Amino acid sequence: MLYEILPDPRALVAGKGKVAGQVLHIHRTIPESVPVGHFTDNGVEVVDEVVARGLYLGWIEEACAALGESLEVRFYDHFEEEFDASVLDELPGIRSLAIDSLPVVRHPEAIGRLSGLTSLLFGPRRILDTRILSAVGVERLEHFTLAGTPTPAIDLSPFADARSLRSLRLLGHGKNTEAIGGASALTELALQPSAKFSLEFINRLESLGSLKFVLGSTTSIRSIEALPVLQDLSFREVRNLEDLGDLQRFARLRRLQVSDQPKVAELHVGSRNAALEHLYLYSLPRLHTLEGFLVLPAVKSLFAYDSRLDLPLSQLPPTLTHLQLMSKAVRGRDVHAAQVRAVALTPAVHPDATFFYK
Repeated sequence: MLYEILPDPRALVAGKGKVAGQVLHIHRTIPESVPVGHFTDNGVEVVDEVVARGLYLGWIEEACAALGESLEVRFYDHFEEEFDASVLDELPGIRSLAIDSLPVVRHPEAIGRLSGLTSLLFGPRRILDTRILSAVGVERLEHFTLAGTPTPAIDLSPFADARSLRSLRLLGHGKNTEAIGGASALTELALQPSAKFSLEFINRLESLGSLKFVLGSTTSIRSIEALPVLQDLSFREVRNLEDLGDLQRFARLRRLQVSDQPKVAELHVGSRNAALEHLYLYSLPRLHTLEGFLVLPAVKSLFAYDSRLDLPLSQLPPTLTHLQLMSKAVRGRDVHAAQVRAVALTPAVHPDATFFYK
């Protein structure tokens, strides 16, 4: 077996406070005799000791008790073997769990028995029961990521009762997507839009501060009305997207990211975007109009790559500090940078302009 050693959970406890978050990577079934070790700088596997399975599981439990939510226990790979989640019955102290890059998860109901679990990343390559989200108990979590959907028929209806859920990342499709509207405490949502469901349910998420559309397909987001506390809005490789509507309906919007959207020709902002500071626009080859940009009261930066935008440098907002209109062609970039510097601006992406897109 390639790479048979498992990491020492005690080392993570020893490093408590030195890093913000730690991950215990379990890449294989935990055997009765566990080889615990490390890798040298040259990638050579070194077995430090061999301990009984029960002792090793106890070490994991001690690490979970010491580190709490700052420790993620991740089960992955398993050399293409099925993952038996019943091992979690021996690890009741897990608060943050990731199960991904595995062919199949057996006994997923064991995840639902983790009474202290608050965060779950779930991404097996094949799902046997479309009701699996109910089995794992997503309604009691605070953070959930579905890392791809092996079947588009996966039932998302349990999110209707997910009153504690604060962040939800759906990197795939399911059915009953509108049920997400019941997750009233959501502050972050990432999803793949589709013509098969309306985005109107998002209007029920009044606590939403970050909204991210990744892949999928939709022509417009006009059905999303005023979200009162929305600060971050992102679009990345959404097929057929053309119309974002008047973005002034998001009064507290602070950062806008639009990436790889070949059909978007116009963006509309304005004076009612009193909090809008950063616009990051990447690969929008048809974009020719940025209506209302010149009257934004708090804007600090504009970055646009591969667009048709052309702004008068003599009429820019007085709050602007960073400006870069970058063409695909290298020629002319130095001239543009010099022109931007000549009006006392920085020709670069502002360090606060971008955020994780999914």
